[in-house]
Amino acid sequence: MTAPDAFARLAASRTTPPDVVMFIVEERRKGLSLREIGRKAGLCMEGVRQVLLHYTAARSEHSDDDEPVRDDCEPMCAGHPVSMDAIWRGLERWRGIDAVQVQ
Repeated sequence: MTAPDAFARLAASRTTPPDVVMFIVEERRKGLSLREIGRKAGLCMEGVRQVLLHYTAARSEHSDDDEPVRDDCEPMCAGHPVSMDAIWRGLERWRGIDAVQVQ
């Protein structure tokens, strides 16, 4: 692990020290998912996302570099099996809610 840079120090918080911020950024640049990074760093996915957002904001405010932190959370294409499964589960869950309330 490399030493924390100035941006990691700016993005650090009381609960997330600069070396953890730098670790998260390096792992994201390697291509790991937020969940995998969270497991390694002991944070939840949202915590990892917030650290990356703070780091990106620090870079954009204080740097002229154009190297972005990798954030390729693309939406799923229409008809993707995962999204279709989620839609059907939601429909099945709420299908009988009107019948239950009417009785």
